[in-house]
Amino acid sequence: MPAHFTLLDAGDAAAVAAYETGFYKAFSAVTGNRLIRWLWQWDDDAQRLATRIPYDDQIVYLQRTSDGEVCAALAVNTALRQCQASAFGFAMPEDKGLCEFLTVFVNDGHDLRTRYAFWADCFADLRHRGLLAGYATTARRPLGLYRRLGADVVDTATIEGEERFFLRFSLGRDYIRRRAEADAA
Repeated sequence: MPAHFTLLDAGDAAAVAAYETGFYKAFSAVTGNRLIRWLWQWDDDAQRLATRIPYDDQIVYLQRTSDGEVCAALAVNTALRQCQASAFGFAMPEDKGLCEFLTVFVNDGHDLRTRYAFWADCFADLRHRGLLAGYATTARRPLGLYRRLGADVVDTATIEGEERFFLRFSLGRDYIRRRAEADAA
């Protein structure tokens, strides 16, 4: 079965622009969230959004519509030379086989089954690369979804009145695939 993703070619300016435009589209409505406005690099004029972690330190998984538009993505910090979570005061463990999820988004038009397949295939690829667990930060609103995808809360913080959660995803779990199969049944 083919993977439900392609990888971003960070050397292709058009590909990066398409990814950053999709990223912006996914988060442009959350203008009231001061922390992500501060955390990421927003270019409102060009309607592009990027993390502060260099693309050379990332693997970015993409899912596209039939006309090539980026409709889903998972950006993963694999180098861990700098960590996005540290901006919120969270410290990554120093174990081997870890990565950090910088962003995940799904723009409209994809059903739950497709989303689970995308996540499952991304996790499988990360496992194939020798990674065992991924860490991420989130606000309260999407926390329930991330827990359904297998996240465990390892720490919390309140920053400027906003609650943040530090999550750990075991990449060894096959939870996502089982969930997708259950939803399809």
